[in-house]
Amino acid sequence: MFVKRLVRTFIPFLIAGAVLAGTSHAANAFRNVSVGQHAPDFTLQDSSGKDYSLSSYSGRITLVIFIRPDQGSSVNAMKILQKIYPEFSSKGVEFLAIVSETDQKNNIPVLVQKENITFPVLFDENRKVYGAWGTILYPTTGIVGKDGKLAVQVPMCDWKFKDTVVGNLKLALGEISKEQLEEELNPKANETVAPGLAKAQRHMMLAEDLMKRQMYTDACKQLSAAVKSAPDLTDAHIKYGFALLSKGDTKKAGEQFTLALKQEPKSNDAKTGLGSCLVAQGQVDKGIELLTEASKLNPQPARAYFELGKAYEKKGAFDKAAEYYRKSAEKLANW
Repeated sequence: MFVKRLVRTFIPFLIAGAVLAGTSHAANAFRNVSVGQHAPDFTLQDSSGKDYSLSSYSGRITLVIFIRPDQGSSVNAMKILQKIYPEFSSKGVEFLAIVSETDQKNNIPVLVQKENITFPVLFDENRKVYGAWGTILYPTTGIVGKDGKLAVQVPMCDWKFKDTVVGNLKLALGEISKEQLEEELNPKANETVAPGLAKAQRHMMLAEDLMKRQMYTDACKQLSAAVKSAPDLTDAHIKYGFALLSKGDTKKAGEQFTLALKQEPKSNDAKTGLGSCLVAQGQVDKGIELLTEASKLNPQPARAYFELGKAYEKKGAFDKAAEYYRKSAEKLANW
């Protein structure tokens, strides 16, 4: 009973902070490899069955991007990379795209043909590379230096994706200095390009700090401002939803998760949040169905497991509830 009370008391706060921080630009894009560490090697095949190994590009700069072919932001990232690929491939830089979701294998040749992708798009059988790198969300890009170490990681594909990738590739090639890169990616200059997104990101950073201090009402105010500044920013809706859940406002939280799912139908975090809302509103079976779906493919299902524990506890299935509370604690310990 003590363990159960401990889990029920502290895990929500820990998970809330992790969810808010997990998709921010300041956070690591990969759980298992950080900048300065050797990138995990892999050998994968493209749709024709040809093998590609990261180690075969030793001594060269290699860009690795994890994508979902059916996700709008992943497709946008691939379009951007295809535009810059000829320039950088002529300088010895290689691009490799990786698809890890089993339901996306058949979409690889469709994407390649439709978008005229000329660099390799590889399938990660059994998601081994996905797990080795610890990919958190799609799309996520990593640039591996000539020394085989991760030089930079770029989560998501936002308005500054192209500038960030191009600038860091130039830095890796020795064409510009760190100071010049900073000038190119100057936040003040970016703000004039996309002031709404810049404002939203500032509000989200403030909210993250407030959530850590359990100041949920103030965090909700910041996140409300974030979604108003950038209505199309899925991350903002998800974080706002979890902040509202922490306040106990399941109706407004559900609205935010629903908006997020309209923008990103495959979002595991949004499904987890909406499932939690349904359970809290008494739609326990429907909530369990959505939470189970979210937990199966989620690379970090601690929150989904915890909410499943609450749902089964509400149904009176205490053994099942204890199982999911335990799973949640185990996953959170390895966060």
